[in-house]
Amino acid sequence: MYKDVLQSIAGVEQYPVVALVLFLAAAVMIGIRVVRLRKEDIAFFSRLPLEDGTERTGDHTEQAGSK
Repeated sequence: MYKDVLQSIAGVEQYPVVALVLFLAAAVMIGIRVVRLRKEDIAFFSRLPLEDGTERTGDHTEQAGSK
């Protein structure tokens, strides 16, 4: 049943190709962004689940409310 419905759609063979191109473009952009991260950012992100109440200001962390 589904095969007949899909075959009746004009241009349906282009959808998998478009989906693959979009997926690969997103994967490449994410990969580039990950490779370009600074080491300070990676260290900050790795500590996020462990620290409570800290804010990021510049390249160091500061306790919230101690301004």
